Amino acid sequence: MGQIKEKRMYQSFIGLEIHVQLTTESKVFCSCKNHFGDEPNTNVCPVCMGLPGSLPALNEEAIKKSYAVARALNCRLSEECVFERKNYFYPDLPKNYQISQFEKPLGTDGYIDIEFNGKKKRVRIHECHLEEDAGKMVHAGDMSLLDFNRTGTPLLEIVTEPDLELAEEAEVLIQELRRIVRYLGVSDGNMEEGSMRADANVSINPAGQGLGNKVEVKNLNSSRFVRKSLSFEISRQSEIMEKGGTIVQETRLWNENRDQTEIMRTKENANDYRYFPEPDLPPFRTDKEFLSQVEDLQVELPLSRRDRYRNDYGLNELQADFICDEKFTADFFEECIQGGADPLQLVSWLSSDVQKELNRHGMVLEHSPLSSRRLVEMLQLLTQGRIHGKIAKQVLQVIFEEDKDPETIIRERNWEQITDSSAIQEIIDGVLNDFPKAVQEIQAGDSKPVKFLIGKVMQASSGRAEPKKVQQLLSSSLQVRTLDILSFGGAISGTRRGDGFIEPGDMLDIRKYLARDGEIAADLRFEEIQMGKFLSEELSPEDWAALVHRIFKLLKRGSNGILIAHGTDTLAYTAALLHWFFGSSNTPILLTAAVNPLEEDSSGVDHLKNGIMELEAAGRKGWPDLDVSGPSSVRVSVSGRVYPAYNLKFRNFEDGEQLFSTWNQNILKKTESNADLDIDRLDELPELDYVTSIFEQILKRVALVKIYPGMQSSLIKALIDQGVNCLVLELYDSGTANLSQSPFSIREALEYGKAKGVRFYCTSQQEGLVDFADYVTSHQLWKEGARAMGPDSSESAFARVIAEEFAAQLEKDDKL
Repeated sequence: MGQIKEKRMYQSFIGLEIHVQLTTESKVFCSCKNHFGDEPNTNVCPVCMGLPGSLPALNEEAIKKSYAVARALNCRLSEECVFERKNYFYPDLPKNYQISQFEKPLGTDGYIDIEFNGKKKRVRIHECHLEEDAGKMVHAGDMSLLDFNRTGTPLLEIVTEPDLELAEEAEVLIQELRRIVRYLGVSDGNMEEGSMRADANVSINPAGQGLGNKVEVKNLNSSRFVRKSLSFEISRQSEIMEKGGTIVQETRLWNENRDQTEIMRTKENANDYRYFPEPDLPPFRTDKEFLSQVEDLQVELPLSRRDRYRNDYGLNELQADFICDEKFTADFFEECIQGGADPLQLVSWLSSDVQKELNRHGMVLEHSPLSSRRLVEMLQLLTQGRIHGKIAKQVLQVIFEEDKDPETIIRERNWEQITDSSAIQEIIDGVLNDFPKAVQEIQAGDSKPVKFLIGKVMQASSGRAEPKKVQQLLSSSLQVRTLDILSFGGAISGTRRGDGFIEPGDMLDIRKYLARDGEIAADLRFEEIQMGKFLSEELSPEDWAALVHRIFKLLKRGSNGILIAHGTDTLAYTAALLHWFFGSSNTPILLTAAVNPLEEDSSGVDHLKNGIMELEAAGRKGWPDLDVSGPSSVRVSVSGRVYPAYNLKFRNFEDGEQLFSTWNQNILKKTESNADLDIDRLDELPELDYVTSIFEQILKRVALVKIYPGMQSSLIKALIDQGVNCLVLELYDSGTANLSQSPFSIREALEYGKAKGVRFYCTSQQEGLVDFADYVTSHQLWKEGARAMGPDSSESAFARVIAEEFAAQLEKDDKL
């Protein structure tokens, strides 16, 4: 029997040389205009053309901005820096040498922090040095044209140490550095126009053996090309070494049409450049005044700002990334908050509706008619109930089209909601007088006519009456309050057959279980809704869709509280799903369950009664803080105990009662309350068929897999081949699994999934924080792009992915 040849594990080392064109009025060593897009060869002079007798003079603005970047990158700033000539043939640099820095660059020994795949990493900066850029070659058929306008443009080169491992990390670093230079105002960072370019150095070696022979990939003009070229190179070099070959130190180019690197030349060493001091430029020496000016250019950097927004405003990772991507957007965001805007509502509008209007009009926020004052004014109108979500979207459109203030718009178009209580009460009184029979039925205990009366009030107000206020005032007029009760399968609504087995049933007429109960408030009425006959274990995507759709409708209509009677087996999944969907709602939602049918178990009736009383109290005072899952409006009540809906976990039976607990309760303090799904921003309620189709599609491509000893990659690969592109992996400890080069490992599945764009979300079979800490196998998971889900239970993580996918689909279909 032949032996299986194991592949060796290689470690990759990546260092970047990033070239940043500085936005100065003139070039670095002459007075020619520094401007992109002018007619070729119009911004030139004897100095930048290298004519005999011309002398360079250092641009003060360029050196100041260079020091500002070095300071922001935590470099040791040189008191004296020296310019030198770097000699070799440049077709587009007439002098045949480049004025640069070598022995004494302006900044050394710095670092930049990046965040990739949920973890922060510090990358050392070897040096920052200032030099002049070369011109531009334009290849046309069988000839090459030279444009010397760019020759002499101030170019700051930032050289990192080989601290990066992954091509994706390099892409993140390029993007982060672009944000930094734009925040500082020293460059536009436009890679398409050549304002920022990168050379990438990469080597591989067997793990633990240090650096190998490096290959440099030159002139990469997008962060995406940096990632793709490095991924190709790591794969190419691994294949060479696997065959026993040797990596040649060389310079290569990226062919974007073929998605591969190609040989350019054998790499020169520093000695080949014959550096020597530039005789026409004296050393530059800093002083206190200069360093003070450099310090004045410093700003709060993007990574620090993202962390602050997450901590201070509760933004999630994606929201903070969006807001902080551009300094103007982040400044605009803070101006709005200072004006009184709610941070989460604000980021929701900025990242969706505002962005859509900007795209539609071909604008950027900075040059649009939408000021921070106007956006705050519009959101305040929405918060005050003077307009609703659909009208707010229309107001935003008019702001962009007519450059008017929100107050002016709603006044001119008569778009304001009727929120005045006396005006709505007058309409309600008229409806009650017109339909006395409906009033009598409600006061006799039947809640069904309430919905009828609400519809008549809305009809009488031409749809302008604020729905929630209508319900509040109508309840007050009728001296009743209504709770919505959804029967969602399970034993609690089932019946026991003659042979002792429980089968699905209807939980109808809850009033008979609570009749003449003095503890239930006399003015309380129940709107009972049957969601289907099934046991908890028979739950389908269609059932979840129906539940979510119904809750959408109740919340849009306005509800005093929603009670959901559920089975026990899948309760943890549904509870988590509703937490991610509706956790930020103002309406209390309670799920409850019982082991036996209500018709035979008095304790179940008692638990149901307790749930109703808890829900009714929450409607008046809000839920008490459980200090584990943040301010979620969704809770679970089982066997007389109340739990957060987030991280609910079945434990065991005790004295005939099914007990649950909160997973990771000891380390869990606060989590995001929903999946960025704000139902008030829905243009209209999606049809049930639409919601069902989304759930069915999502649950075809999302899977939860428990890792076990001896598991083979082929099992996971089979799921991927069936169309699964989101996998929740339940691992061991803080996020570990078998990732060796053996048949009983999931390593091959991770690599296979990564190549196909599959997303991996990792939880643990043991309580604790999943953060990929300490273990080499965890590090490998992180390298393959897996996302650690922190304190999430597997059920909560699975539900979170479903909710996020649902929100993404609504966004894609322009429903949000």
